[in-house]
Amino acid sequence: MINEVRFLKALADENRLRLLMLLAQKELFVCQLMAVTGLSQSLVSRSLALLEREGLVESRRQGKHVFYSLKKELPDLGRVIMKNLSGQRGKAAPFASDRGNLELFCKRFQRGSACDMSMVQEFIAYKNQQQ
Repeated sequence: MINEVRFLKALADENRLRLLMLLAQKELFVCQLMAVTGLSQSLVSRSLALLEREGLVESRRQGKHVFYSLKKELPDLGRVIMKNLSGQRGKAAPFASDRGNLELFCKRFQRGSACDMSMVQEFIAYKNQQQ
């Protein structure tokens, strides 16, 4: 029972849910998640660490970048929740907005596999101009 409670607590935060929904789409690294969501580096990193500790997210290192993805073998409860979230709930704000931002970022701002803070700032400025 304790594992289920900890697992549900990990999901009981809108920002962590937003990150999970993005990672269900594709493997990303921190600066991509920062650009798409507008969240700070420390908040994204702390959230990813908690999600990884609870078995929802996995990471792999390639050079100086750490890539994150939704864990392929989620616990039964995790599979059910992610399936429900990606259904009807995934169409609601902020999830739909994050998906659109991810698509825009990958098309217009992603240059190869490298990502840095200048790219994050450039994308956020671009988004702000569009509003």
